[in-house]
Amino acid sequence: MNRSRRTEDWRRGVATVEFALVLPFILLLMLAGADVTVYLRTAMRVDETATELAVVVTQYSSLYQSDFTALFNAAQTIAGTTPVTGLLGATIISGIVNSNGTQTIAWQQRSPSARFTSRFGTAGAAPNLPNNYTLPTGGVLIAVEVATSASPWVFSARLMPTSSISSIRTYALYQPRLGSLAAVNAGSRP
Repeated sequence: MNRSRRTEDWRRGVATVEFALVLPFILLLMLAGADVTVYLRTAMRVDETATELAVVVTQYSSLYQSDFTALFNAAQTIAGTTPVTGLLGATIISGIVNSNGTQTIAWQQRSPSARFTSRFGTAGAAPNLPNNYTLPTGGVLIAVEVATSASPWVFSARLMPTSSISSIRTYALYQPRLGSLAAVNAGSRP
């Protein structure tokens, strides 16, 4: 065998060893990138669900207890395969009012089996609104919160803003368009 042939074989062997050493890192990077993509897509879907559902709720002129089943079903339809109701997710719709200068959560409805709590508080309590937002006297604000369980892959969790992500949560705040929506009527829609 001549010398150039041996040198060529040696170079091919070195390239194979180098590739074998680098391949696991390339695969980890690709998997982490895929996981970050899935996480961001889920976050965008949850945000879209909160916004779309808030728009739907504010178009009602009055709300009845029976309307919430359809609203929670609509939230899950908007979210697609991302769980926003049931054991792995939650949709919380609240009506916040300002009566004579006092803000309170007038009513609050949670999707069945929801484990998440509201970031604004509970019905009857003073709301914890972002940036100390104050409603005008007599004003009503509809708050729609959507949450889903999320657990990024171990290696891509370090690429996330917080390393212990266990859920994705967002909210949308809208004022009613047609009615006051300061209260929920009992029973079914006539």
